[in-house]
Amino acid sequence: MILEFSVENFRSFRERQTFSMIPDEGRHDGTEHFIEIGDKYKLLPAAVIYGANASGKSNFIKALQSLRSLVLFENVKWNSIPGFVFKYDPFSFNSQTAQAPTTYTLDFLIDQIRYTYSVTILATRITKENLFFYPQGREAKLFVRKDQAFEFGDYLKGQRHVVAELTRHDQLFLSKGADNNISQLIPVIQYFEESLSMKTLDEGRREAINYNMIAKRLLKGSNNDRFKILFKSLFKSFDTGILDFKIKESIYPNFEREGQDYDILTEHTTYNTSGIEEGTVYIKFESESIGTQQLFVLGGMLLQTLMQGGVIVIDEFERSLHPLISSYLISLFHDPKINTKGAQLIIATHDTNLLSSNAFRRDQIWIVEKDQTGASEIFSLADVNGILKDAPYEKWYLSGRMGGVPAIQSLDFQLNFEAHEAQ
Repeated sequence: MILEFSVENFRSFRERQTFSMIPDEGRHDGTEHFIEIGDKYKLLPAAVIYGANASGKSNFIKALQSLRSLVLFENVKWNSIPGFVFKYDPFSFNSQTAQAPTTYTLDFLIDQIRYTYSVTILATRITKENLFFYPQGREAKLFVRKDQAFEFGDYLKGQRHVVAELTRHDQLFLSKGADNNISQLIPVIQYFEESLSMKTLDEGRREAINYNMIAKRLLKGSNNDRFKILFKSLFKSFDTGILDFKIKESIYPNFEREGQDYDILTEHTTYNTSGIEEGTVYIKFESESIGTQQLFVLGGMLLQTLMQGGVIVIDEFERSLHPLISSYLISLFHDPKINTKGAQLIIATHDTNLLSSNAFRRDQIWIVEKDQTGASEIFSLADVNGILKDAPYEKWYLSGRMGGVPAIQSLDFQLNFEAHEAQ
């Protein structure tokens, strides 16, 4: 579970910005959307991020995605270019920040224990890397790194000094240590791999991987498999008309859905001319609407997160989805009878239908704005003075009262258009 995430000097985020899933307990919003984690922590199950096009919503999600990729992939197993850090992408509209370090910091829970991981990178090296945890509720050092100098806490066992010697200046000690079986670091890597899922617009091959994962789970699962039963039940609740799925491994390449290894047929009811049911028919999955195809992947990922716990982060959540389905999916995370594993949902969207005090607390609604220098800022409604708990959020947001809406220069376009027409 995520407590807080901060980023500094990444893409449009020049200054340090912090996003929090810790409720503002000074606010009494009526909507008690909390997840109780033992007797120590109370967290929010969902959050929504709004902002104009090019405000930085996607950049904030990409920052979290970049940290995840940096930890899991880039600089231990797959980095074949020594001296190059893949995820360095600083704020470019300032001569000082364009060469300055980028810093990511994530506070999260593993088995009810808080961890804080922070890493600072340049284009060619890791300049800082720290990992702390709170086993007795107090901060304890696992390791602190500055360039190639390492300090270790008493809790970190194993061949830590040997691994430090093996860690290049462009590699993470966290990843290198887990890869070399330092046991205290392995759960942290597993958290990034298994408990933090991302779904973004530019994911390319990742969409096919998610499709294959869900299709394989449905194909291999027995008739009593819980995921299989609940997935079919969830899909029926979407009112798509789909009764069941028939799945098999692909023999030939699927040119309509590149990279996907399974062929799917969907079962629908057939009717005679009098509207009476007469049987069923299977059609190709590709014949379903884009929204239904989206729901297959999205619904499966959300269900898996609800069943296992963890965090799922989704950009452009509303893409091809009806507003009622979007609201319904969010409500699953708010329902304590369904969300029993402490799952969290973080979405970026333009769908203002979701902006309701009945759906979200003020500290669950976040706005991203970009100033005239191109720098983005993220803040929650709980930080904005004058926003009451029962305010008409959607109306106020669209009016610009909350920020995060585009300043459309319609007059400039109109005058230019008219001038060219007159020529």
